[in-house]
Amino acid sequence: MSTQIQESWPIPETMVDGITERLRQAIITGAIRPGERIRVADLERKFGVSHIPIREALRRLQSEGFVEISPRRTTIAAGVDLSDLANIYDLRRIIEVEIGRRSVSRMTKSDIETVRLALVNFQAVANDPSSAEFWERHRNFHRALLEPAANPTVQRVLDHLWQSSERYVRLFVSTFATMDTVMDLHVELYDACAGGDVTTFENALTRHYVETEKTVRDGFSSLQAGRTDATDLS
Repeated sequence: MSTQIQESWPIPETMVDGITERLRQAIITGAIRPGERIRVADLERKFGVSHIPIREALRRLQSEGFVEISPRRTTIAAGVDLSDLANIYDLRRIIEVEIGRRSVSRMTKSDIETVRLALVNFQAVANDPSSAEFWERHRNFHRALLEPAANPTVQRVLDHLWQSSERYVRLFVSTFATMDTVMDLHVELYDACAGGDVTTFENALTRHYVETEKTVRDGFSSLQAGRTDATDLS
């Protein structure tokens, strides 16, 4: 496997946690492409460990939907599936719009200021959507929006949904989205929560997810068309 996985990322609490996180991020960012085979022997050399923690990490990623493991133990990065994308965003609308409604209704001035600063930090990296910093600040902004109503259980669910959707978004949005539109949607979310307007916020958040899903679908369709053209030319 020729995949480049960053060497500088800190290892979390345990060896399995560290391997899982590094592989997860490589899949989310597209360093490991959809459908790419992941060989345990390659990872043993990459991480300098035995197959035991690697197989456990891959089992965790399988349970999260990031990899597929066949009965013969062949492992590949999960493919791009638009029906899966639709299910993820449907669930995000169901959960996050309701949490957002509760959050906006509870926001203090301090909470609103936290959202404003998160937006400013996000806007500062608007010109570099392929960077890790861009996506970290994007998550921080959405976390700030929902945090007043997100207890630890809700946050665990949100983290899983965000990881699942970010894989699709990072594969396509950086290439096919217009950053002015992306930022405008986030400013609209801030304005709604700053004004304490729950209905406007609900509408803005729903529109944000609809536009993001559409961008991913359009990007996927463009890539598929490109592959078809390449096949025809051959």
